Amino acid sequence: MFVDQRFTHLESVRSGISILVSPLRYLVSLPAMSGAWVSEWFDTHNGLVAENRQLKQEQRLLNARLQKMDVLLAENTRLKQLMGASRKLSDEVIISELLSVDQNPYRQLIELNKGSLDGLKDGQAVIDDYGIMGQIIHVGHNSSTVKLISDPEHVIPVQFIHSGMRSVAFGNGSTDELELRYLPATANINPGDELVTSGLGGRFPADYPVASIIEITLDKAHGFKSATARPKARLDSSREVLVIQSREDETAE
Repeated sequence: MFVDQRFTHLESVRSGISILVSPLRYLVSLPAMSGAWVSEWFDTHNGLVAENRQLKQEQRLLNARLQKMDVLLAENTRLKQLMGASRKLSDEVIISELLSVDQNPYRQLIELNKGSLDGLKDGQAVIDDYGIMGQIIHVGHNSSTVKLISDPEHVIPVQFIHSGMRSVAFGNGSTDELELRYLPATANINPGDELVTSGLGGRFPADYPVASIIEITLDKAHGFKSATARPKARLDSSREVLVIQSREDETAE
C-alpha cells in the first residue's frame, strides 16, 4: 500500500483485477437492474394503456361533438333558408318546428310546437322553404295539428302558371304525388308545368308554389284528362315550417 501510494507501481495490477472482477460485478447487479427494467416496462405499458384509453374517450367525445356540429350546421342552413323565404313573403309568418309525424296512406298529419299562445289559428296555411305543406286543422295552447296537402281528404285550389287555368289538387296518401282530376281534354298542360295556389276558397293565399306536373293521362272514353303532380314542399323531411298569418287576419284583428 505504501509503495502503491508513493510510486503507483500496482496501477496495472489493479486495472487487471478490475477487468477480471467486472463481469462478477455485473452479475451481482443484474437482479436489481432487471427489476428496475421490468418495473419501468410495466409503468410504461400501464401509462400507454391509460393514455390510449383516454385518447379513445376523447376521440369519441370529439366525434359526438362533430356529429352535433353537423346537425346544428344543417339546422342553421334550413333556418336561413326559411328566413330567406319569409323575407320574400308579403304575409307575416311564424316559424315553427315539428313535434311529431303521423303519415300513412289514410292520414297525413304533422304536429307543430306552436299554438294559440303564439298566434296560430285554425285554417292557417303552412309552408316550408319550397312550397305549400298544408293547413292547420286544430290549435291547442302550445301545439297545433296540420293536415298535409297529401292527405286523402285534402283538396287545394291551384292554378297553372303558364296557362292560367284553374283546377284543384287532391291528396292521395303519398307525399310524392297529388292528383288533378277531370281536366278538359283540350287543356294545354304539359309535364313540368308549375302549379301555384289560386287563392280561391280563402284558405290558402294566392301564388304560393304547390307542385309541378309529372304525368298526364287522357281518358278518351270520357273526354277528360288527369294529371299527377309532385309537391314542391318536402312533406316527408322538413323539420321547420312557416305558418302564414295573412294580411286579412291582421286587418280583422
